[in-house]
Amino acid sequence: MALAREALRAVLAVRRKAGISKTNPVCVFDLAQQLDVEVMFTHGNSFEGLYARESSTIVVSALRPPGRQAYTCAHELAHWKFDHGTRVDELDTLTNPNSPEERLANLFAGYLLMPPWAVKEAYGRRSWNPDAADPVQTYTIACQLGVGYETLIQQLRCSLGLITERRAQQLLRHSPKSIRMDVLGEHSSAQHLVVVDSHWGKVPIDLRVGDTVALPETWEAVGSVLTDGPHPKNGRAFIAAAPGIGQIVSGDGVNALFVRVSRKEYEGRCKYRHLEEPDDV
Repeated sequence: MALAREALRAVLAVRRKAGISKTNPVCVFDLAQQLDVEVMFTHGNSFEGLYARESSTIVVSALRPPGRQAYTCAHELAHWKFDHGTRVDELDTLTNPNSPEERLANLFAGYLLMPPWAVKEAYGRRSWNPDAADPVQTYTIACQLGVGYETLIQQLRCSLGLITERRAQQLLRHSPKSIRMDVLGEHSSAQHLVVVDSHWGKVPIDLRVGDTVALPETWEAVGSVLTDGPHPKNGRAFIAAAPGIGQIVSGDGVNALFVRVSRKEYEGRCKYRHLEEPDDV
């Protein structure tokens, strides 16, 4: 409990420093940039991420899924915040932390991306109950918070106590692949799906080339980064076609969200991940 309180206090301090409300979702990569912490992506199967104290640089594996990358970056940002020194974190370090400092970093990452206030706000604005939400609804919340489906379920159960163990196990019987099929249909070949609804808020929609975004029926894509995708059971879908920044606009004009697309398995400085290259202009 003491580690959890320490992690939560540090998260609130970091959010205050960056001017981010405790109820808002956060892009951890944008947050790191606001805090003058450099983030790099590199191809590497042997590690999840690392933090270099001398240069205040975080390195994240470019080969991991988006939600995993965000969690890893948040974990490494904890090492920066607590001045733990240079660290190289492998997969086992994040899933089975072997020291108080690594457990603290995991708690910090969970609370940074999924603080209780932001999680309750995300469910509340949709009038959903976390312990009664179905898999697609839970997946939608995970998309808005920028985390993996299973990661959100574990946070709801273990850290926030908002769902029971029984409900967690029921939700975990549904994989992200089965949820993609439920949303897009059995013929979809989408490798990664982001579900966006009218309660998304102002946080940008981050995609990689090849990812699919599912939207309400009347919403439109503006710009060249998205192309028409599969036909979901409800609403419509677009595929991220090229790196760059575009927009998604609701039919009534009330909602206008930025869409940021990076290359799949992008390597380089995080701040440049959405830039178009000459071939794409």
